[in-house]
Amino acid sequence: MAVLHKFSVKEALNVDVGGLWTVNTPQDAGSNADTANTIHIDITGASQIGIYSAVEIYFNFSASETDITTANDLILPKETLTFIIIPRGLGNTVYFNYLSTSTTTGAVRVVEV
Repeated sequence: MAVLHKFSVKEALNVDVGGLWTVNTPQDAGSNADTANTIHIDITGASQIGIYSAVEIYFNFSASETDITTANDLILPKETLTFIIIPRGLGNTVYFNYLSTSTTTGAVRVVEV
């Protein structure tokens, strides 16, 4: 039998709360030739997002429209469906910011849950 007291209540019960399924219009990830090409999506109302990108992208979360820092931000591989829980410690407004890891641009599909 599993030792459940090592986990939070949510983890022990394997409970996840779903929400609305809001599909955003796909946008092309900007070329990393200029970090000002960063795309910013206000995801304040979501508890998590699903991301599917045609190109590899840098990404971050922020309280304002923040451009990507290619030396520091995380990377999502291309053609992979990924769900990420939104970090709520940023404040009342949360942005998902992304940029292509190369000069190649491609569609990024984001669904808010």
